[in-house]
This record gives sequence, structure tokens and C-alpha cells, in this order.
Amino acid sequence: MVDPMDLPDERELLAAELALGVLEGDALAAANRRLLTDAPFVEEVEAWRERLAGMALDVPDETPPEQLWNRIEQAIDGIGPAPVVDLVPRRQLRRWQFGTAIAGAAAAALAVMLVIPRTEPSITAPPTQVAAQPAIVAQLRGEGEGPLVAARYDPATAQLRLVAQDMGADQRVPELWIIPEDGIPRSLGVIRPAGDTQLVVAEGHRSMMHDGATLAITMEPRATAPHPAPTGPRVAAGKIFGI
Repeated sequence: MVDPMDLPDERELLAAELALGVLEGDALAAANRRLLTDAPFVEEVEAWRERLAGMALDVPDETPPEQLWNRIEQAIDGIGPAPVVDLVPRRQLRRWQFGTAIAGAAAAALAVMLVIPRTEPSITAPPTQVAAQPAIVAQLRGEGEGPLVAARYDPATAQLRLVAQDMGADQRVPELWIIPEDGIPRSLGVIRPAGDTQLVVAEGHRSMMHDGATLAITMEPRATAPHPAPTGPRVAAGKIFGI
């Protein structure tokens, strides 16, 4: 049976909802997991983020009226339980709502969220609380029909997970590198040529795991890995970005 979320229209809608930040709970977790394995989905999410960022930049700064939040709260209080509907009408409704609202409501919402800061009540947080850090993902691609590797890094735990297609097995092994702004590769360790690899990024390299840096894979001699610098050919590379 075909998963409705695998259909092109539904995949694009899911990508747009993730870019807008309207997904929650299990839906948000499922979309983030999909970023690890679905390259077209990653591209669609990035395309929607670029479109929405442009829309937000076109909206001038403006202070909302004082009664705005009261009107929003009154509107929320008036919403009743959502009716249970069949899958096909629900999908049609989502497309209609999204298509008609994206040009106006999304831009207005982004203007409120990104341009106009909302004043929140002062809350004293426990001294041990730390603000959640966004996860970092990357798609590493080779030339032509070369390997494809999906990566996800959690800054809070320094855990890096990679899922790789078969890169072959011979006397060399795939070694992963982080390349920050200075252009100097630092080894993150050897990974499996296929399947799932999980490793902990060394403390000295964690600050390099940020937007714009590059993850790359080279094939290196098995006996002497890890290496201070790459010696073999680069087989895959990709920029990393936060989600």
C-alpha cells in the first residue's frame, strides 16, 4: 500500500508545513526523520524556507495594535473539537487551506514571529536549564551515480548519526571529515561503507559543526585510520544546515 505522504503533492505539502513550523509531536518527529533518508524531501524543505524567508523580508516592520492578542485569544477560545473526516477530504482541505493562505497568512505570521518580537511574562528558569539547540543535518553526494549519505548531528549530545548507501569494500575505508571556514579538513573518524553509523564528535571539533561547514568522505587506508589529513579521493560531500 502506498503511503499518502510519499505522493509528490503530499510530500511538498509536508515540506511546506515543516518549513512553516506548524508541525508538532509525532508529525514533526516523522518529518525530521525523513530528512535523513529522503533527498528530494530535503530539497523541497529548503526551497520552501527560501520562499518564506523572501516573503518575510518583503513585510515592513510594524508594531501590532494592543488589542491584537485579546482578539487572537477570543478566536482561540471559540474553536470547538475538530470533526473526524475521511482521509481524502482532509487532504483536499489541507491543500485548499495551504494554497489560499500561503501568500497572505504565512507572510503575516512570519512577520509577527520573525519581525515583531512578542513580549512574554518574565519567568525565572532553574539555573541548570539550557536552551534547546537545533539539530544539524546534511546530505553528502558523490558525482554522477556516486554514494549518498544522510547525516544528523545533535549538538546537545555531540552524537552524529549517518546512514550510507553501499560505498564498496576493498583495502580502503570511508573516513568522515569536517571542513570549516578555514578549509582544513579534520577527521571525525571512520564510518561503515553501508548502513547506519553512530559516533561522538570530539570536543575540539564540535564548534565546527554549524551551518555552512562541509562534511566530506574520502577513501583511506584501513590500517592507519584515522588520519591527520585526507590522502585518498573524495567520494561524497555536502553542506550542513540547522533544522
